[in-house]
Amino acid sequence: MKTHHAKRHVVAFWLFIAPCLILFSVFFLLPLILSVGFSFTNYDGWKTMDFIGLSNYGELIKDIKFYQALGRTFGYTLFSLPFKVIVPLLIALLLCSKRVAIKSLGRTMVYIPSLLSSLVVGITINWMFSAEYGLVNYIIQSSGGTPLEWALNPRLATFVISFASNWASTGFYMVIFIGGINNIPADLYEAASIDGSSGLQTFFHITIPMLAPTTFLVTLLSTVNLLKEYALVQGITQGGPGLNTTFIIQFIFDKGFNQMQYGYASAISLLVMIIFALIAYFQFKLSNGGEQK
Repeated sequence: MKTHHAKRHVVAFWLFIAPCLILFSVFFLLPLILSVGFSFTNYDGWKTMDFIGLSNYGELIKDIKFYQALGRTFGYTLFSLPFKVIVPLLIALLLCSKRVAIKSLGRTMVYIPSLLSSLVVGITINWMFSAEYGLVNYIIQSSGGTPLEWALNPRLATFVISFASNWASTGFYMVIFIGGINNIPADLYEAASIDGSSGLQTFFHITIPMLAPTTFLVTLLSTVNLLKEYALVQGITQGGPGLNTTFIIQFIFDKGFNQMQYGYASAISLLVMIIFALIAYFQFKLSNGGEQK
């Protein structure tokens, strides 16, 4: 009887996970296996697919444009990451404060950009930072300043992409931080208040340490999303000016779909996947997996 009951549980278990397992296999495992196979060929996406061994990897090691795209990606990530973590944290603290009214409305307004598609975000940001009719340049000109060529200056273009990315994701990370803040026991704050702790002391000695797991999660998610930024870049700059905002995902896309070098693009993808996995691993090690010490 117990054996039959156990079998029913096993069948129910597999039935429940089957949809996720099928989707994971079709959209991750199968493409990964195909990508590994293509990386050892000169596949052009149509007729040619000859086995060429490690030739793609040998070419990749000598490809200066690959290193440049990877460097731009790391630079963009390092520049944007502090804002991805600090801004949502501060907004979450503000909207969890007892001194702030209409918290629900505030949280909703901050979260709305997270619901927008990358295309809508790109259109909105292009309108704001347009050199001719943009809102930002209009404000600068009205204040007596000189309008900026946002799309033609590499640093300004990178800033615009970073601004758009932070604007679109702040609400999502804010919600994660709010959950972490609400899970901090109120007794800790009461004890700190009785001991005469100031607001800053309470923030740095109670809030920040207790939010370590949440901060680690936000940092990890932000890092991964920044490293693989694609749709937003295409919607705003399309990799320009020149190649100055062409990050590694745009580089892979161009090699695979524009230059029809599917085998070479697959080799790049596998190497980049390993690099990103190592970055995530070191984040786990450095932060102790987000656990409080």
